[in-house]
This record gives sequence, C-alpha cells and structure tokens, in this order.
Amino acid sequence: MKKVIVFVFFFVLTFQSWAIANAANPISVNAVNVNGKFIATDVSPIIEDGRVLVPIRTLSSLGVTYQWDSKSQSALITKGTDQIKLTANQKEAIKNNKAVQVDVPVQVIKGRILVPIRFVSENFGYKASYEKLRSILFIQDGNYKVDQESLQAEDLQAAREAAISLPIQFSFKSLSALEKPWANQGYFYAFPRGDSSRYMYFNNVGNTVVEIKDGVAKAVWQFTSGNGMDDIVSSAGQRPSYNYVGWVTDITMGNDRDGNFKTVYKDDKGEQKDFTVKAQSYTDIIQPIPNETRKQ
Repeated sequence: MKKVIVFVFFFVLTFQSWAIANAANPISVNAVNVNGKFIATDVSPIIEDGRVLVPIRTLSSLGVTYQWDSKSQSALITKGTDQIKLTANQKEAIKNNKAVQVDVPVQVIKGRILVPIRFVSENFGYKASYEKLRSILFIQDGNYKVDQESLQAEDLQAAREAAISLPIQFSFKSLSALEKPWANQGYFYAFPRGDSSRYMYFNNVGNTVVEIKDGVAKAVWQFTSGNGMDDIVSSAGQRPSYNYVGWVTDITMGNDRDGNFKTVYKDDKGEQKDFTVKAQSYTDIIQPIPNETRKQ
C-alpha cells in the first residue's frame, strides 16, 4: 500500500503543478468522438460563448460534404437535399434558401474552418453533447448504436477503447471541481489487470470510478484526496468495496506535456514497466499490455 500511495502522490503533485502553470490557458475540448470513435483533428475544437466549434472536416465522418469559398469566407454544408451556408463572423445562416440565426458564427483559425456543432447537428439531425468531466465532445447520428461486441472483446485494447468511448453518466451530483476547464490539462486512466469493465479516470483535480454495464458507462464514485488516495477530502456517489486504489499500480495510461501518451504497468513478475507512444488521436491513450489476458 505504501508504494501505491507514493506512486499516486507523485501523479497528484505532477498534475497539480501542471494545472497551476496552465490555468491561464485552459483546454476547451480534449477530444472529439463521432459515433463511438475518436477522430484526429488538426485544429482543436474551441468553446466560444458557451458553444463548441469544431473543424469542419470533422463532419465528413457523418456523411456531410462541404465547400469553402475563401473569397466570401463562407462554408456550404450539404447532407442529402439539405444545405446550410455559414459565413465567418456572421450570426445569420442560410438553410435551404431561408435565413436562420446562429448563436456563434463560423471562425477561421490557422487556416482551418470551425463551425458551431450544435447548430449544424440540430439542423442535420445529429446529437451533440459535451462531457465536462473529460472535456470530450460526442457526436452521434440517428443510426448510432453502442458496439457491444467491442466492449466484450477478448482483445483488451479494443475493449478498453470502446469503454472510454462511452459518455460517462451520473446518477448523483458530480463534484464540480473536477469539471473546471483547466482540470484536464493532465489526465490518465487506471484499469484493473485483465479487466475492461471498470476504470478510474484521474485528472488534475480528482478521481472518478466508472463501471461499464449493458453498454453504459456509469460513474459510481468521485473523490478528491490529499496525501494519498486514502486521505479523502471530498466525495460524491457510493464508495466501491473493491480495491480501486490497486488499479493505479496495475495499469495507468495518460498524457504528458510533450503531446505523448505514457503507459505504466506491472509485468508478470510484479515489476513496474513503462513505455511512451506519440499521440495521433485520443484513442492512442489505450495501449496493449504485454502478456495481459482477460480475466472476466
């Protein structure tokens, strides 16, 4: 237990210092998940006046086509027989030749076009939701269904990728401190060895224990801690009876300041090992663990 506390305390100190250093430049959206798959974006989504704007290329994953007119600074977005024309810095759009109002106009950042996802999704029949806990934007079309086979796959990497692709749901009032804009500058997932049905999400502020059942990810307990995970400062939900603290030394997968994902795990002999991969998309945070087999 002493090793666990030291290990966790190291992460707490690292993440807290990172949060303080970056509080003036909060991350708005860490990842975009379209129909259960995380997608890579060359420009990060942003939040403007409480509305999320995403790179227009993100929409291609949903069968939407678009044309950008650099002269008029306008985007023509098409799906089937419906068309929407959005113009940079204007709060009026044209849908099927009729004027409609937009809460937040199109923006051009670093040569990339960002569009208000809620406006586009509502007009094309998509569902868009923003999960504050992990700073993830989820977009789903009307035909989307959870891939149950992937959640139960023998391949633990695939199963864990499917698990973290589910929006986390709460049956209790979550700890608001864990949802601050800067809280997800540093984050990692801890998994019990041989299992993909449970995990703990750890960010700069605190921890959330999550269970996967019937295709739904449910938060069962949240807590913040002081000197070690047993020093509970605040909590919400029901504390599990199983040893979630041990997951931290079993398998942890998280980000670093260099844009990489680092995995730390115990091998068959109980020795700590680690490796780092370059992050291409959020999915890359989940890596295969050598010689790991499913227990349940």
